[in-house]
Amino acid sequence: MEYISRWQRHALFAAVVVLILETSPGAADLSITKDITLETLLEEMVDRDGPARFPRPRYRSLQASSYNRASVHRDKPGWFADSDGLGFIRAETVGGQTEWVVMEHDGPGCVTRIWTPFFYYNFNERVGPNVRIYLDGAAEPVIEESLIKLVTAKGFVKPPFAAFTARAGDLYLPLPFARSCKITMTGKPFYHIINYRVYPPGTPVETFSMARYETVDIERFGKMLYEKPDAKTGASVTLAPGETHTMTLPAGPAAVRNVTIRLKADKLNTALRSTVLTMTCDGEPTVWCPVGDFFCCADSLHPFHTWERTVAEDGTMTCRWVMPYKASARIEVLNLGKQPVAVALSAEAGRWDWDARSMHFHAHWRPDEIVPGTPFADWNFVDIRGRGVYVGDAWTVLNIEDGWWGEGDEKIYVDDAWDKGFPTHFGTGTEDYYGWAGGVNPTRADEFDEPFIANVRVGGLGPAGLTRGYNICTRTRSLDAIPFDRRLRFDIEASFGVQMRKPWDLLGYSAVTFWYALPGATCNRPPQPEAAARPIVSIPRLQKAAGEIERKAKQADR
Repeated sequence: MEYISRWQRHALFAAVVVLILETSPGAADLSITKDITLETLLEEMVDRDGPARFPRPRYRSLQASSYNRASVHRDKPGWFADSDGLGFIRAETVGGQTEWVVMEHDGPGCVTRIWTPFFYYNFNERVGPNVRIYLDGAAEPVIEESLIKLVTAKGFVKPPFAAFTARAGDLYLPLPFARSCKITMTGKPFYHIINYRVYPPGTPVETFSMARYETVDIERFGKMLYEKPDAKTGASVTLAPGETHTMTLPAGPAAVRNVTIRLKADKLNTALRSTVLTMTCDGEPTVWCPVGDFFCCADSLHPFHTWERTVAEDGTMTCRWVMPYKASARIEVLNLGKQPVAVALSAEAGRWDWDARSMHFHAHWRPDEIVPGTPFADWNFVDIRGRGVYVGDAWTVLNIEDGWWGEGDEKIYVDDAWDKGFPTHFGTGTEDYYGWAGGVNPTRADEFDEPFIANVRVGGLGPAGLTRGYNICTRTRSLDAIPFDRRLRFDIEASFGVQMRKPWDLLGYSAVTFWYALPGATCNRPPQPEAAARPIVSIPRLQKAAGEIERKAKQADR
């Protein structure tokens, strides 16, 4: 290889930074100048700059679900109660017919997401009862049809605003309401999750109607959500073991709108973990994450495409989250491994109107941890202090069995919810949180990607082709993003499938969280260079640990 000096390599990195001269389209705040409508909400979904400003009006993000009502407080019995598919608010009689209320709110707001499995109690029952959505106290529902058909794109909503995933469907069509919303089922509720926004009293909202829906060019917004990036990487630079290269970005105020990276190494799967992407904005560390984990490729390359991240077949990885900074920023690539790694990196920066609502983008990694099947515990992704908006996560789970590994419910605490002992969002199961469903053991055929959810990898290493190996799920948040004023804590129960609940049934966990925050925010996930330098947790390592635990348990029983 022709020798390139360190100075020249720095210059090559800097040369791939492109300064775009347009003013930021996110500078306008549509919610101040016009009512919140179906169309403005769709515009918000496709506005890449919007998530980087603290929302105005400040809404609360809430969730209604069928979680088991035996769970009442973090310190009381029933906290890890399973069978989460039966919960509801109450039953009431309407016109002589029983309806089960699953969500209700008085005041302005918007339903942002609805999820349910594609079966109803019996795995072969694929229609189920109707959902009825009543807005503003109307006696008749604005929407009534099979909930299963509605969320799986067999009803009036088509992809990407409704989509079949794996034995489930997800509805992302926003349903705004000015005064109230009540959602009921005409049959006893089964597993369901409903995310919704609550706006301050007096917020002007135009209530959803079918007549209004027919006037909106919904197809135009859908095409934008499926749009793939035109990925262009810079010149490739070889990083020696232990070497760090810095890309200094143009002076701010500015915002990075595209980061594209491609790695090449003799042992690429190892380099995906040991090559780390970092970012510092205005003197604050905001991103520290192995490249592979950031792009749901902790163990190997997995092509997929979502609204914010894409991994192409050739290994090019693109991030389109917008990353503003007020004065200065830099991106660094660290080679913490034992082999040279060729890195092709580019960052596209443009002007940004920095104001009091502008936020820094954060991505933080919790490294590998070996977790037993019992006792149950809440496994923490992140605990954030400050003011910001939570926008997504990715979870990598290594399974040494061919069974189901994820019965755990998500528990998201916003502001003072942790002190009160009960989460703001209480879910119904790991696969449910990530937009799909159980019913059978997953296989590689259950991998999918949609704009805001993806089952990137399903094991597939065992002879049955089921979940043995690495399982990677990701969810990012659009209109269902979660603002917080002081604190956000995100846990998921480490609760395995029923056949994997012995102390020596082990899983390997690691996770990445994505969020925005005003300057000064902190979290409990600092840089972990020693962990990134180690090989990713492996099946032999889990098997060895499991064997030792089982051996000691049997000795204790003698």
